Amino acid sequence: MANTPIPPVGTGPVPTPAPGTRLYAEPKFIPLLPGQITDGEASKYDVYASVLQPIPAPREGASLIMQLSDVLGQSAVDDINTTGMLVFHCVGDTGADKRNRVVDEADVSAYMVKDLATQPAPSFFYHLGDVVYEFGQAADYYSEFYEPFCAYNAPIFAIPGNHDGMIWDPSMTSLQAFLNNFCTPAPGPAANAGGLIRSTMNQPGVYFTLAAPFVNIIGLYSNVTDKGPGSISSEGGKNNLTDFQKDFLIAELQRLKPLREANQTAVIVALHHPPFYGGTEDNPMGDDLDDAFTKGGLWPDVVLSGHAHLYERLERDINGIKMPYIIAGCGGYNITTSTQASDPTVKVPPSMASNTALKAYVETFGYLKIKVTKDKLAIIFNSIDSAYGPAFDSILIDLLTHNVTEGAKGVEPL
Repeated sequence: MANTPIPPVGTGPVPTPAPGTRLYAEPKFIPLLPGQITDGEASKYDVYASVLQPIPAPREGASLIMQLSDVLGQSAVDDINTTGMLVFHCVGDTGADKRNRVVDEADVSAYMVKDLATQPAPSFFYHLGDVVYEFGQAADYYSEFYEPFCAYNAPIFAIPGNHDGMIWDPSMTSLQAFLNNFCTPAPGPAANAGGLIRSTMNQPGVYFTLAAPFVNIIGLYSNVTDKGPGSISSEGGKNNLTDFQKDFLIAELQRLKPLREANQTAVIVALHHPPFYGGTEDNPMGDDLDDAFTKGGLWPDVVLSGHAHLYERLERDINGIKMPYIIAGCGGYNITTSTQASDPTVKVPPSMASNTALKAYVETFGYLKIKVTKDKLAIIFNSIDSAYGPAFDSILIDLLTHNVTEGAKGVEPL
């Protein structure tokens, strides 16, 4: 697809940053012409929506542990440590395959931008995948990513979703556009930004650990499957993938275990496909994660995912400890249709109450605001719909006791 994104009006010359300089948001908001949106070869969607793609190797010579200080600067990280709290945003499935869907994405982005004016301000946005629909095509990064987030004046990290890695022709290279925008050797002008100034991100690969004050986030790529569970390994030779990601996860959990036991960091695992639904669904990836957590000797404090276009909070009992699984695929793409109506007055529809693991289920656009201190981890779901509102659902995890407490509606923990 050779469509060229339309640049914004009135930007003037694009700034030329010094080497290593990162640029995030436009100096002031300007009306933008709508970018062109393509859908790849949508007619071939069903053919390639289940063909697992090779996982790109990490960038040669790059550490798979990315320090937040290398992005924000050491002084900013020192300020976070002095304040005693790290705040960041998290959500997935923001892309839009139709122009009318960009409106919802832009609305979510606008609320996140408002948060940046609060104190302590969120330090970054961690994207849970599906940045661009339907096939992660480069031509749509302007209209589906750079334009909607043009006012978000903070770094954006990301793990890929199934749509970011999907291809419609075997001659194509899976995740090429994602790598060109999120995994460049150094931050610099983005070829797909259409004149907007956000720099590319220099993640070491599509799976990596983000090491930040009070928390380490292990991000994984769960491949391209659409109707069904994701995959992070060969699953014992049942598919064509390698075990590099699972081995990485196990090694990271082993590395972080003494730090977690000394209460020096919380541990979050993030991936696009949900690994736990609370029912009896066959989910080999969930089994893979459980095996990795066991072999790594450390269960994370929470698992975050997207993919389902809604907000869900589930909970498992692991050896007497509450283990939260949160699905936040409500960043702007079409809301998942369901036979269970989403009632703003309740967190779990009565028709779904038999799933005792399900603690909250909401069909609305919104995002997560996450706060972490030395002893506490708060996860807050903010809906952009006034029927639900800010802090519609939240939990507070005590990192010392592993207790999980549900927050009062409309009130942010911490």
